[in-house]
Amino acid sequence: MDKNLKLILQSAEVQRMLTAAKSFINLIEREDIQLDQLIFESRVCLTELYAAGLDYPPIPLVHSTNTGGKLKVTREELTKSNQNLIKNVKDAGLYWEVFDPIYEKNESPTQGWLVDDFGDVFADLKTELYKIEVLSTDAAIEDGLWSLGFGFKSHWGHHCINALRALHYVAR
Repeated sequence: MDKNLKLILQSAEVQRMLTAAKSFINLIEREDIQLDQLIFESRVCLTELYAAGLDYPPIPLVHSTNTGGKLKVTREELTKSNQNLIKNVKDAGLYWEVFDPIYEKNESPTQGWLVDDFGDVFADLKTELYKIEVLSTDAAIEDGLWSLGFGFKSHWGHHCINALRALHYVAR
């Protein structure tokens, strides 16, 4: 492995993100969990995941060939995990949100869904960890690390914070 990539991979900030991502994935894949425990533990995992995203460093693209390893977690794989357990919360895990709360024009509320939030966070994290841990080439590791940061800013970070907000009210 390239020595600069190895240093990035070993940094405290990257290790914090990888640990938080694995914790969330392990929680979602656990077979022996009840809904109330899932709600409590997912709040802890998502909080740590979001905090890790805030500290996550920019990852330079040196080795990336844009073929770091394409993997999409399938819906079939998601249904094998217990992420659908969350649909059993009050009102099937549906909640109201404004897509972009700082948009200058008035925006109508839309409906969010915890199942979608959990599924998107799970799929994005699982995909990038696969590149890092299984494919393990310099290009795949770099792409996975870069994509974790980009996804936090552009996709799974939104789902993470929306899920936390909704779970805060579900757990009252």
